[in-house]
Amino acid sequence: MRSVVERVVPRYMDCGNPMNGFARIRCPDCGHERLLAFSCKCRGFCPSCQARKSEEWAIRLTDEWLQPVPHHHVIFTIPKMLRAYFRYDRTLLNDLSRAANRTVLNYCRMLLGAEVTPGLIVARHTFGEGARFHPHLHAIVTGGCWDTDHKWHAVFGWDRPVLRELFEIEVFRFLRERELLSAERMQLIRSWRHSGFDVYVGGPIGPDNRELLEHIARYLLRAPLSLERMRYNPQEGSVTIFPLSSEDNTPLVMEALEFISRLILHIPDPQERMVTYYGPYANASKHRRSPAQSPDTGAGPEPVPEPEEPTPFEHKLSVRWAQLIKQTWLEDPLLCPQCGQQMRIVAFITDTMVVDKILRHLKWKPGQPAPTNIRAPPMMAQVAEST
Repeated sequence: MRSVVERVVPRYMDCGNPMNGFARIRCPDCGHERLLAFSCKCRGFCPSCQARKSEEWAIRLTDEWLQPVPHHHVIFTIPKMLRAYFRYDRTLLNDLSRAANRTVLNYCRMLLGAEVTPGLIVARHTFGEGARFHPHLHAIVTGGCWDTDHKWHAVFGWDRPVLRELFEIEVFRFLRERELLSAERMQLIRSWRHSGFDVYVGGPIGPDNRELLEHIARYLLRAPLSLERMRYNPQEGSVTIFPLSSEDNTPLVMEALEFISRLILHIPDPQERMVTYYGPYANASKHRRSPAQSPDTGAGPEPVPEPEEPTPFEHKLSVRWAQLIKQTWLEDPLLCPQCGQQMRIVAFITDTMVVDKILRHLKWKPGQPAPTNIRAPPMMAQVAEST
């Protein structure tokens, strides 16, 4: 078991636990109060925290980063025989992302016969149906590319068999360079009628279709499993995972320990990238934030100096957490349920003794959610404000 699992799982188990501290929220009009427990902020694992993170990322992506050109949702998959390599060496996911970028790059250059550069935003998914280990890539790809003069060239046809063959070549190349794949096994995979390599290209998405772009962006950064799709049977010690509504598969039932062993495989390592940016979307690109060429006017983007700014996940301007919760779960956490006015955060309670004193006064028991329908008595108000 990886050391990161021993750090992430206990944090996830304490997500939303009031004993770890909370924010005190109070309505200035009617005096109604509630406690909002802190989240675990586990990256790429906690469904609740990851939903808020993906919502924020989707908003920034559509507002600030995507060029005003058509985009495609592209999925890169590999054969089952090769998945074990990525399970025991997660650094191979970096090579897999670079292979996807080189695949699209080579395809555009072959098609247009010029030195052009497309834009890609590639997200790594290690999970498949039933939380199985299934490394593959989801990407948002520009529906064209820019040449060295920053002129836009649209690509109106994506040949799926050609893309699949180019991707297969790139994956075999880095696996051979790592000395992980023998020539015999490579020829065996190539001899199959369906090798397992595939590159799916979705239809073009116009820059004005913000809703669909945000939906795809949220999907790229989603958690391994939705809690709404699983049920736990404590009597039998089993977990049932229900399929997506668009699928016809029957529910998957497994033992609880098997489910846990599957789920912890998808916890990312420390400093492991979940999303990689290429071409105009890379931080090193000189025209990342410049306006893309309009297909109607023919005017290309002007190069600008490289911006000295943090990477997308370290952006200083942050969407307010209350707005993210409202957009994710359609519920405003700062809306007073009694008078309908906006509540305010009056204190962050982190001292262990103060937290324990407040929870005991409210008769809170472990396993229960943070108290919500409360009016702070003088004792609680004085204790909270003193912190």
